[in-house]
Amino acid sequence: MFRLALFISFIFSTFLGAQSSLKYPALLWRISGNGLKKDSYLYGTMHVSNRVAYHLSDQFFDAIKSVDVVGLETNPAEWLVNMELTGELSRASGVSLYNPYGGNFYKNVFGMRFPDKQVYKSLLSFDPEIINGLLYRHSNSQENFEENTYIDLFIFQAAAKLNKKIVSLEDFVKAEIQSKLASIPDAEFYPDDAKGDDYGSYGGNGGKIEDAYRDGNLDAVDSLTKLFETKNMQQYLLHNRNVFFVQRIDSILKSGSALFSGVGAAHLPGSKGVIEMLRRLNYKVEPITPRQTKKAVKEQDAIDQILKPVSFEKNYAADSLYSIQVPGKLTPIMNYDNIKYYINADMVNGNFYNVARLKTNSTLNNYTTLKMTNMLDSLFFENIPGKIISKKDIENNGIKGFDIINKTRRGDLQRYHIFITDLEIILFKLGGKGEFVNSSAGKQFFSSIKFEPKFASTIVYQPPTKGFKVKVPSEHSYSRNDYVGVAGLVEDLSAYDKKEGNFFGVKHAIFNDFYYLEEDSFELNRLASYALQNFKFTKDIKTELKKEQGFPCMYLTASNTNGKKFCGKIFIKGVHYYLVYSISDGKVDLSNDFFKSFELTDFNYLNEIKEIKDNDLHFTTKDETSNTPSSRFNEQFAKAYAQVKDSLKTKKIKADDFDYVSQTKNYYSPSSHEYVEIFYEKYNDYDYRNKKELIEKVKKNLGEVLTMNIRTISQKEENGVLTYEFYMKDTATVRAIKAKVFVKGGTVYQVKAPCDTVYGLKGWAAEFYDSFKLKDTVIGKDLFKNKFKELLSDLVSADTAVQRKALFSLSNSVSLEKEYLEDYLQFIQSEKINKLNTEAKAQLFVSGGVFESEKMIPVFSKLYAQYADSAYLQICLLKGLAFYKNKNAFKTVGELLIKETPLVGDESVVGNVFKVMQDSLELCNTLFPSVLAITRNEEYHTPVYKLLSLLVKKKIVTGQQIALSKADILQDANAELKRYNATSQGKGKTNSYGGNNPNLEEMISMVKENLETLTTNSIVKNTKYKDVLNLNEQPLLVNFAHILMPFYKTDEKAKQLIDKVAKIKNDQIMMPMFVLLKKNSITLNDTLANYYAKNPNTRTYFYSELERDNLTSVFPKEYASELQLVESVLKAYGLVNTYSAYDSDKQKDSLIFHKEIKASNKYEKGTVYIFKTPKNKLGLNKWSVAFVPTLNDNKLNTDVIVLRSNELYNETLTEKEIENEILDEFSGIYRGRIVSNRSNYYDYE
Repeated sequence: MFRLALFISFIFSTFLGAQSSLKYPALLWRISGNGLKKDSYLYGTMHVSNRVAYHLSDQFFDAIKSVDVVGLETNPAEWLVNMELTGELSRASGVSLYNPYGGNFYKNVFGMRFPDKQVYKSLLSFDPEIINGLLYRHSNSQENFEENTYIDLFIFQAAAKLNKKIVSLEDFVKAEIQSKLASIPDAEFYPDDAKGDDYGSYGGNGGKIEDAYRDGNLDAVDSLTKLFETKNMQQYLLHNRNVFFVQRIDSILKSGSALFSGVGAAHLPGSKGVIEMLRRLNYKVEPITPRQTKKAVKEQDAIDQILKPVSFEKNYAADSLYSIQVPGKLTPIMNYDNIKYYINADMVNGNFYNVARLKTNSTLNNYTTLKMTNMLDSLFFENIPGKIISKKDIENNGIKGFDIINKTRRGDLQRYHIFITDLEIILFKLGGKGEFVNSSAGKQFFSSIKFEPKFASTIVYQPPTKGFKVKVPSEHSYSRNDYVGVAGLVEDLSAYDKKEGNFFGVKHAIFNDFYYLEEDSFELNRLASYALQNFKFTKDIKTELKKEQGFPCMYLTASNTNGKKFCGKIFIKGVHYYLVYSISDGKVDLSNDFFKSFELTDFNYLNEIKEIKDNDLHFTTKDETSNTPSSRFNEQFAKAYAQVKDSLKTKKIKADDFDYVSQTKNYYSPSSHEYVEIFYEKYNDYDYRNKKELIEKVKKNLGEVLTMNIRTISQKEENGVLTYEFYMKDTATVRAIKAKVFVKGGTVYQVKAPCDTVYGLKGWAAEFYDSFKLKDTVIGKDLFKNKFKELLSDLVSADTAVQRKALFSLSNSVSLEKEYLEDYLQFIQSEKINKLNTEAKAQLFVSGGVFESEKMIPVFSKLYAQYADSAYLQICLLKGLAFYKNKNAFKTVGELLIKETPLVGDESVVGNVFKVMQDSLELCNTLFPSVLAITRNEEYHTPVYKLLSLLVKKKIVTGQQIALSKADILQDANAELKRYNATSQGKGKTNSYGGNNPNLEEMISMVKENLETLTTNSIVKNTKYKDVLNLNEQPLLVNFAHILMPFYKTDEKAKQLIDKVAKIKNDQIMMPMFVLLKKNSITLNDTLANYYAKNPNTRTYFYSELERDNLTSVFPKEYASELQLVESVLKAYGLVNTYSAYDSDKQKDSLIFHKEIKASNKYEKGTVYIFKTPKNKLGLNKWSVAFVPTLNDNKLNTDVIVLRSNELYNETLTEKEIENEILDEFSGIYRGRIVSNRSNYYDYE
């Protein structure tokens, strides 16, 4: 017994010794001295519910009970309000920027959303994650090791239940700003001293942090923070906020109140921590050694059991459909598409109140309320969390529903009231700890639900922002999507006349397009077609183009299989699109008061339009200054960010200002959702542009999209600012785009605003556009001044910063202009160039070709001899001459190569010179035969012979020209054949046609790779299979065969060599050799032609090779059809992962011909070919689609345009609907706004 006591004593003294050696050995600290009459306390928290944070001591509870005020970082009771003020609430909902009408604008924007069963399931089971974040912070994987809530909130709840005054130690908005600054990578503020991704962060070192917290070892917490957190994280999340905390703590203490303050444990230790800062204010701050007994556990349980009464407030639905009482106000957290979600969190007692509204439009989908009720009832068992305790039918003012009580896995009760109306489902839910739902507060919540009676009447409805007004039944709902972006549905008004059974609606969408003007008739037809499809009205369709209220309009009527009638009008007004519609039993037509009353009006701007300054792009203008909480917060953050950047600017950051930067920025009116686009360019400080050429280029870029016409409205130059105004218009639309171009210093601005030609630019857009003005600040250097001499001078500057700036500019940004020629030639011949490094010289030499001047040829020749000791710079001089694309320049390249051949030991470096010359083959004639002499050098061997092969094929070089070199060529060709035979021994098995399968696989793989560079998973405009073939390089042996072919009939050795190459069992060689021999009328075994034509993977490749040499008569007629060639192309496109022709699972990637359809669009007519694969394991087909234009001479066309390759369509579509979607996509393939809209599916094969 004595030994045990001694051992315990030893352990305890060892622990105390270890703790006493620490500077910060505890989580709880006593604050005294400095005139305080009563002790106050400081406590380090963790923001989790994990039990590691709940090692609460007896002194912890004594401290809270003894004080007057409890201070936390921020007051949890105010969190929801503050989150709304900063926009954090919308971000936390996870849907603030989601646009359900994205993708294909025409197809989706005027849709009627009918929720599927999965949406109803989610409605029943879903609790917004923000509730867990506010109240519990539980982790499903850790739920057996957690307390009811996290420690910060427990302190708040304890204080509230003990009737303590609760305060925030910092301003929530300021804290959010610091948090956002903390998340910025160090590299943005400290480019020379940033660890970047090397930081581990708390996330990866949570175990170490937990161990330190569990031991109350704040020294370790401090060390880990410094080790693993970024500079920005430490500065803004910890140190700056510590200043706020200490100022507030000091203020409270000086007021005479005893304070218990709880902040994150990492805020306490260190020289910039709260403890030391309080000590510097003359407070005595000392650790309290924790003592934990059963008393602490009882205290915690007792506080948990207290239920603090709350005051209920009456809340009304926005459309006054119902009223309800909750503790405070219901806060909207989700408002998009067809669902709205509201929450109220009782932070003191740990309970939550939810209201959700799901717009079902069930009456339009032939679902009665009874049918909806039964469908929901069938989903309860699987989708109500935990176990259902009870379920009752209820009714509230004629609206029927369910009352459900369930118990979760944690043992907490929840209760639902779910009501079903003709148009929506309204769900009321209460959740909390234990059996709170049975408390008087829980009963009050549900008993307060009151549905307000609707009176049959008609009202004139106009949104707060105006834009339109219309007469509708009083039973209506209106929703607005404030996060729509530049395109999508903004407003959705629906009304229901229950007595007559008529449904009315107005949908308002926008499309702010700065690059394309679509034809009005095309858009109206497309919108009408898709609207009727979306509403499922596909019978008796009638449409008529009209003009109403001065705007393009389409009337449309249709019926559905249930005998319902759809009537509608679609209007286009600038960037605005309106669908006005009714659905009835036939009682409503376009002469109804509803349609007659619809009127397009000017917008009402909810916020003040006043002058604003854009400090990023340096301009002023008038803008609708959105007064939303989120915009106010963003403005405050922008100011804070700018202040930080200004205070931290280093010499290097300032130096970065010299280079080219560009930025596109959109401004918009939150009331009208009209946008103005600003494209800003700041040119490199050494850049130069010819004034006339620059404006012509800008003008061309503005109007280059399809058929848009552009005219200059005005131009002027004053106060150093050059201003042009342009007007872009298309003949088939009433829309237009106005644009202004400003040039000042080194900057160019393009300001674009879409508008209509009926009323012109109006309202916010007009004020923004007309008042746009550049600030007096001059950014960059004068763009119209030639600064090349300055660049050359700076390249050899003694100031390393200046030199680095010039070197960077030369390598990355500045292009050489023809005006620089004389200065350029003078510099590269001067002694100054010797001060440059090799790469800078190389850059100057290679770029020299842009001057296109004979003057450079003798200079480059002289320099070539001068740099005899640098093969790399000699290559760069040759490349510069090659870029000149001049006969004398090419001749000089050949002469220099022969005179002194630069040996760089790298074929690719040499090959780059010859590749530059390949697109000007006619200029290469003078190189041969003399340049053949350098093929003895290994790096020149292949590039020279490949170039010669091309010249012989094009008959630019004749056999007579190279006759004297024939023996050397034959020697090299035979050597290459020996090398090939030696390396190919034992590779692959021979097929029945004499071909080698693995090599055919390589050939097709090469074609596939080239295809993949030209296509993506979206519609491909004008991707032609023939274009791909030009990318394929033939083997060197084939090049030799082409070179020696002129001697085939006169030289036995040449004939033998070519015959040997033709017999090589490698398809990459056999196919081009077959074509070569046929072209030269040499007898062959035609089974090869049948082999390549029969294989769908090589069919079109082979046909195209023959076509280029007018040999299509050789192609077997049984495979010479457009359909067979298209199948071949689509097979090649489908080779993504494996070569399927030899795959054991041939069925997997096989293509089944589905249909061919004659089709046309704005520019072409021809045939669309549709293929599909067998169904996969999910029962889905993959679809491949190609288009072949019709040739005037009815010849077989191999210009196959691939539209789809092995892609999935929505599984709910019928094959006929898929065909229609394919044709619809094709009809818009050349239109700027058509965006493919395929659902993202995953193939689990």
